[in-house]
Amino acid sequence: MLRGMGFDNTTFLYVASGKIYNAAKYMGPLRQMFPLLQTKDTLALSKELAEFEGYSSRLAALDYTVCVQSEVFVTTQGNFPHFLMGHRRYLLGGNAKTIKPDKRKLVLSFDDPNIRWSRFKHHMLEILHHSDIRGIAFRKPNDSIYTFPMPDCMCQQDGI
Repeated sequence: MLRGMGFDNTTFLYVASGKIYNAAKYMGPLRQMFPLLQTKDTLALSKELAEFEGYSSRLAALDYTVCVQSEVFVTTQGNFPHFLMGHRRYLLGGNAKTIKPDKRKLVLSFDDPNIRWSRFKHHMLEILHHSDIRGIAFRKPNDSIYTFPMPDCMCQQDGI
């Protein structure tokens, strides 16, 4: 998906996650495509992470801190990305690039065994474009305040 969207092997990638089962096997292909891939385990020393071990919320906070400051954020499922999207929108005045792929469209491309690279890339660029358009959307009445904060109603006056 990332390759189809134009990211190449010079892209720094940070994977925010807990322990990945059989990581060498499952992360190997991703690491081959993106050799600059990082996790909290590769960025921090073991002794630095030791005080966080056994505290999943603290480990998630490390991931959150890296992701909130990232140039581009690609969403996943759950509350983590929703809070991050809102935090990034709020901090960067709506200018935080977030890729929230349309999962239905992704599945159609991923499940097609006969898809050619050029067609797949075209689909990924369409998904990226659609994600960019949605990224600048305004909050709708039923949207989460966490995902779509409203700076006009939050205390952003004189540095407060």
